[in-house]
Amino acid sequence: MKNLVIGLFVLGLTSLGFSQNTTSEVEEVQLEGVVVSNVNLNYLEKVQDKTLSDHVIFLEKEASIFDVKKLVEFDGRKESFQVLFKGSNGYIIADYDRNGKILKTLERYKDIKLPKNMIKSVLMQYPNSNFLKVVYNVNYDEKKDVEKTYKIQIMNDGRKRNLKINRGDNINNAVTLSMID
Repeated sequence: MKNLVIGLFVLGLTSLGFSQNTTSEVEEVQLEGVVVSNVNLNYLEKVQDKTLSDHVIFLEKEASIFDVKKLVEFDGRKESFQVLFKGSNGYIIADYDRNGKILKTLERYKDIKLPKNMIKSVLMQYPNSNFLKVVYNVNYDEKKDVEKTYKIQIMNDGRKRNLKINRGDNINNAVTLSMID
């Protein structure tokens, strides 16, 4: 039995040694007419960062790569065209121009995971709190700064408290925590 296993092992290694053919040449292939671009890269750069929930990232990517020009209802008009994207935890209402560029969005996500730095900020100010609800809102306008707001409901000392955290378009911006009871 031992000889059979060793024999199969040697046979397997021998066949792998001859599987790589180094004598053939690699041919270069030119692709014609293929253009890869994302006209909404600016949108993604402003609204996304590495601390966001996967649900948020997925829906924002879907909105950024969506080709509004392929919709039957889209007629190439000069004014903006509005599209609704729904996910399991939220939605995006996006306004596109005639070229498919996102002009502005209104985004709302419920029950998402808070970034660690925000959890720490809340727990420093309200120790031993339990998080009950988290709502994340994003207002994007290509001509203005992005508004990112977390509305959080916590239970602290037997009382429900509603908190609001404002963040700028940069992860390094200071977090502003305020109570909205």
